[in-house]
Amino acid sequence: MAHILRSLVIGSLIGLGGLAPAGAQTARADCSREALRGLVDRYFAALAAHDPSGLPLAANVRSTENGVEVAVGKGLWQTAGKAIMRRVLVDTRQCGAHASAVLEEPFASATVGPANAFSGKKALPAEGTVRPILFGVRLRVEGGRISEIESIIAREREFAFDAEGALATKDQDWESLLPPEERSSRLAMVAAADDYFGMFATAPVVRTPFASPCDRWENGMFATAGGTALPGEDGKAAPMGAHDCSPKGLVISNHGPRRFLVDVETGLVVAFVHFAGSLPDFHVFRMRNGRVERINAVVGPRSASMGWAPVPECLSGGSQ
Repeated sequence: MAHILRSLVIGSLIGLGGLAPAGAQTARADCSREALRGLVDRYFAALAAHDPSGLPLAANVRSTENGVEVAVGKGLWQTAGKAIMRRVLVDTRQCGAHASAVLEEPFASATVGPANAFSGKKALPAEGTVRPILFGVRLRVEGGRISEIESIIAREREFAFDAEGALATKDQDWESLLPPEERSSRLAMVAAADDYFGMFATAPVVRTPFASPCDRWENGMFATAGGTALPGEDGKAAPMGAHDCSPKGLVISNHGPRRFLVDVETGLVVAFVHFAGSLPDFHVFRMRNGRVERINAVVGPRSASMGWAPVPECLSGGSQ
């Protein structure tokens, strides 16, 4: 029933222009692949220069960092350095783009939250030391101008933080255009990403199609080496197979409604989710031939919400 409702709602959103139908992506000139990637380039250059004045910003542009509204030019704009690794997906149907990156930033203890049981284990650097942090940004474009900026930032105290682990994947190919016969439809890609979060259960009622092998990184930590997961909400530590992206057996609920951008041509779909109802998060899924081959997640510090309007509940999928 959940699948039927989700299909109906996605179909309705297609009719309203919210999500695009399956097939190749087409776009207006200001929403073309080249135009959106160009805006991403300009955004990162402006961020490193600490100066958003040259960006084509909408008069009503809205910006958040880790679920909290922040004026453009404040927050990370005041501290970010250059990107030393970056991957981009563009959704020409929704006129949006997402970039996952490793940025340089001088360490400042004021921007790093308190330690917790899941924090990265490395010692903190000295104040002012330039070191890598994990970053993701979603840009929405309307009429050639950026109207939404949603950033998620992970620093040393965040879950399993390992920026060097992320940098170790720099030679992986996430952005090459897939041959048409290896691409999936938009709806199949959204369903695969959405159902992934419904699989955090002992007996999931949904299933994401995973390739074999399939690998996952969480805040730079290689998460599919095999072994035993941390205890879930049921207090049980589930076994996890090597090179197996399925979270089945690890019980974590309440991931809330999800929002998506889809790049059919590169096989990338990003899901924005308030993980476990407490952590701002994005997961990027790389799909080929209908199966998920890789997943990269960045998880920020605890927040009250994602800071953006939810999608209809029946798009959340899973066993809630």
